[in-house]
Parts: sequence; C-alpha cells; structure tokens
Amino acid sequence: MIKALVTDFFNEIEKKELKKNKNAQATFWVEELQEVTSIHKNYISVRKATRLYNKYVEERENVIVKEPNKYLLDFMSQYLGCTDFEVYQSKKESKEEIIEEKVIPKNTEEESFLEKYKKPIIGVSILVTFTLLFFINKYNTNNSETCIIWKETHFEKSACTIKNAIDNSIYNINIEKFEKIKVSKEFPFFKNGKPLVWYGKSVSGKMEYFTQRGIHPETLKELDPITEYIINKYIFTEKSDKTIVN
Repeated sequence: MIKALVTDFFNEIEKKELKKNKNAQATFWVEELQEVTSIHKNYISVRKATRLYNKYVEERENVIVKEPNKYLLDFMSQYLGCTDFEVYQSKKESKEEIIEEKVIPKNTEEESFLEKYKKPIIGVSILVTFTLLFFINKYNTNNSETCIIWKETHFEKSACTIKNAIDNSIYNINIEKFEKIKVSKEFPFFKNGKPLVWYGKSVSGKMEYFTQRGIHPETLKELDPITEYIINKYIFTEKSDKTIVN
C-alpha cells in the first residue's frame, strides 16, 4: 500500500503542478509542500524524495531508503484528499474491490488473431520502441540545452558535448538564482525558519556557500541547508558571536 500511496502522490503533483519529471516533482515536494524545516526530524531532502520515487514508482532494485514514517504517510495522504494514511488505505481497498467485481471473465474458446500472435507482436513493438527512444535520446542529449557549466560563481547553459558540462535534467538546479557567495555573521541565514544558504566542501576541503539547493560544482555532491551548528562552527568564530537572528 505504501507503493500505491507514493505513486499516487507523485502522480498528483504531476497532474496539479504540471511537473513532468521526478526531479521537478521531488523538488516541488521539498521546497513548496514541506511544512517543516531542515532541523525538524521529519524533514525530507530532495535526495530522499528522489530515492522514494526510484524505489516505489520506478520499482528500482537495490535503492537504499527508509520507508516513510507515519508523519510522511499521513502528509502524502492529506495531499491526496484524505485525513490520514488509514483513510487512504480504506478508500484504496474499496476501489480495488469494486474493480474486481466489474471484471468480466474472458472467453478462452474464442481466440482472435491478435490474441494468438500477441507475444510476437508485443516483442516487435518493444524492440521498435526502444530503438526509436535510443535515437531520440541521443539526438536530444547532443542538441538540447539541458546541460550547464560552472563559471567561477555561477552556472551557465552549455552544450552537453563541452568538457565538464553537467546534465541539469538530473539535478534541476535553478541557475538563475544559484550563486556562490561569501557569508559573514551579519548575513541573513534564515527567513521564516527556512534556510537561505546551502553549503558544501570543495575538493580541497574548503567550506563554500551558495544561494540555492543544488550540487557543489567541483565535487558534484548535493549541498546541505545551513544549520545553526554549521554557522557557529565555521562562520561565528568568536564566542560572543554565537547568536543567530532569524
């Protein structure tokens, strides 16, 4: 039932918000729907949201991710119009029972031409489909502007054939707002309890700061939202500075 809930949840985001790919849907969940901040135990990152999609919607094997807890199950159920997960289960089971009652037994004695040759037709269709998809994907990868490249403090659009280009369809970074910045103790790190800064370490181990969620341009590791602990450890170097104003 968890698989059905997660699948219905992401499908509803696609339907309501017109988010066509999993990265956009996961980002919308985290940045727009989520009601808790990064310091809350029920906070979910874009990485975990994407892994839930991979495991339950795409049914990928060997995806390491914890099952959604009761808070997340209830949250997804409420987005689908139910008060909690138990109500969602009840409605889902009722619909499945109705569908099973309406199924009409198939007459096995009358086998049509399509039924007789169904397997060969399906096999040929799958082969043709995958061949077309391969060439379409190859063309789009080489000719679209889904790739970006790092320019000192920001990303710019780039052809995917250029060295060090990054396929942004994987990360869905908002390059119009993503920028590397310098921070000080006067910097506004939070707004209404939500982080305004993300951080990550460079190849040399230096702590660096950015204005949006995304990846570190050197290591390609996902950035983390700023926390009071990180601010006190790396930015507020004096004991008298250990105060954060939200």
